[in-house]
Amino acid sequence: MKFKIFVLFQIITLNLYGQFNNSFDLTKDSDTLHYFKYEKPIREKLNLIKPEESKNFFRFSSSKYYLELSEDSNRYIFYADEIWEGKKTGEVFISEKILVESQVKEILQLADSLKINNIPSDNQIEKWRSGFDGITYKFEIKNKNSYSFKYYWTPTSQEKFEESDKINFFITKIDKIIKYRENSEKFRKEIPYFSWTKDGVGWTAVTVLNKENYSEYKKYKKLKKKQSKRKL
Repeated sequence: MKFKIFVLFQIITLNLYGQFNNSFDLTKDSDTLHYFKYEKPIREKLNLIKPEESKNFFRFSSSKYYLELSEDSNRYIFYADEIWEGKKTGEVFISEKILVESQVKEILQLADSLKINNIPSDNQIEKWRSGFDGITYKFEIKNKNSYSFKYYWTPTSQEKFEESDKINFFITKIDKIIKYRENSEKFRKEIPYFSWTKDGVGWTAVTVLNKENYSEYKKYKKLKKKQSKRKL
């Protein structure tokens, strides 16, 4: 079965990615501003495949999760940055879910059938509206020495037209394939921080604790602060 999936991966992704070298060029239909300004720190934090690496990959992401497919790793990642006293502490809680072969097959077939790689970034789609609130979805594909980074602001807020319909359909299907709602709820319950956030969002989530638990957490944070000072 693994051999069949590998062959399918090779066939379907001929339109998505192939051989490459250690350098890459951003495609003309990419969003270069968001790629250079926002994505590099997140790649380092989550240990994602870098375009400079000798690996082919397909990546779909948002503030909800990062999904990454390659020839040797198929996964999606939830993460949370700890917030304490109004600032990020540098602590990050990461949960990685491994995709099974049937999920990988379905995702690749979906991307290929919708011709996702042919849709330009939203700033190159005349009908696509932009804004400040909402959620942004990103597609990344490494193809030989070509790398595309596409950015789509809140697809559900767009009027109905071909590009928005395809992106919205893809998002809905992917969330079902990976059981996003179920796994997201599990992840939130596992987060060990009193308050947390994520890159690219303007909110801070707060875990509901009782008075005793909050007091214990404050003591824990003070202890960690002292330990950090000693190391310096």
